[in-house]
Amino acid sequence: MKSSYSILKYYIDEISKKLKEPEWAYKLRLKAAELYDKVPTPPWMPEDFDLEAFAAKAAQEEFVKPSEDQIPEWYKTILDRIGVPDIEQSMLAGVTVMVNENVVYEAQKRELRKKGVILKSLDEAVREHPDIVKKFLHRAQTPESHKLAALHVALRRGGTFVYVPKGVRVPFPVQAFFVITEEQLAQTEHTLIIADERSYLHFIEGCIVPIPAPYSVHLGGSEFYALTGSRLRVSSLENWLGEVVHVPVKGAEVHENAQLEELGVALGGIRIGMRPKIRLVGKGAKVSYNNIAFLKRRMSSWSGSTVIHEAPKTRSSVVNRSVMKDQSFEEFLGEIIVKKDARDVIGHQACNTLLLNDGAKNVTIPKLVSEVAEADLAHEGTVGRIGEEQVFYLRSMGFDEHEAIQMLTIGFIDPLIQDLPADYVRAIREIVKMTLGAS
Repeated sequence: MKSSYSILKYYIDEISKKLKEPEWAYKLRLKAAELYDKVPTPPWMPEDFDLEAFAAKAAQEEFVKPSEDQIPEWYKTILDRIGVPDIEQSMLAGVTVMVNENVVYEAQKRELRKKGVILKSLDEAVREHPDIVKKFLHRAQTPESHKLAALHVALRRGGTFVYVPKGVRVPFPVQAFFVITEEQLAQTEHTLIIADERSYLHFIEGCIVPIPAPYSVHLGGSEFYALTGSRLRVSSLENWLGEVVHVPVKGAEVHENAQLEELGVALGGIRIGMRPKIRLVGKGAKVSYNNIAFLKRRMSSWSGSTVIHEAPKTRSSVVNRSVMKDQSFEEFLGEIIVKKDARDVIGHQACNTLLLNDGAKNVTIPKLVSEVAEADLAHEGTVGRIGEEQVFYLRSMGFDEHEAIQMLTIGFIDPLIQDLPADYVRAIREIVKMTLGAS
């Protein structure tokens, strides 16, 4: 019987050779493979997970990046389906689309290049910008966390790299979309974003399956670094069709007087596991992490986050809002940890759940840990149904019951998405409406 390490090393060698990556990147993969059997198994890992089959799928795609005039019509159709405006006429800063694991198109505005912003595939960045990438890659998202984290580091391929130089403010959103088009596909892209000192960036990433897939695994990863005095906004939108297992691994660092604002919206799929670790490592660092999930049928979700306050005067806010129906299940684990060198700390987390019927189940587990007295930590949680009085009022205004439930559900999540571009707010609302109308 093959060992986990031998299985992983075989496919690591294959991936690394195709990517022509440097020795240091190859060694990161081998370290993760060595850890795979030593680290814990997360509760959201599928019980029937086949390591060799997953690794084979992660390694099998060819690395072909066509030129702009070679973009096929099926690709443009996918963009239309996920609501990305026509690339040539778009006012967006940049669009990077990755179908399966391959980056097939990149559109950059001239302004980005003039400002020195680097936007390219992570595979290219590993080779072309090792001085930057080596310093940050897998520092916030490490293989030691659990088996899926180790597996992602070992088989990482594709994804987006964004570097914003010191003092540069990008006045328009930069976007990346990841698309699964094949059944039984394992996707392991990695997003690495670095906002250097006093810079500003809003990054939007979307992950979709445009057609129902009986079984696919999305084991993407992301790392966000907000360096001294910077402000980094990240909005992640996922809309999965079919039996997709969505188990991304994420990490972030926020430095002195920097601010990270992260929003995640997860719609669809069959199994979701996502608990990022966010470290506040500099004095005055702030993080706002908001997550929205819509769970139906027999979907299972393990949500939450771990926020670690490592410096004085740091602030954190975590808000999780879930809409649940049918026989869906969610476990929210929210951790706020204050280290001994952190003073005058404020940390707040909230888990708000809207149950649309009997049978759906939510479990909330708050964990507040402080090594100092000068910490103000709080947790709040609510689980409830849509009020009959609210429905009655809307019906008296001429709406039917279904329309009333749609409006109240959208009103429940709207406070967290209102700062997104208008096109995205409309798209999320429409997807929620369609989901409420589905059985």
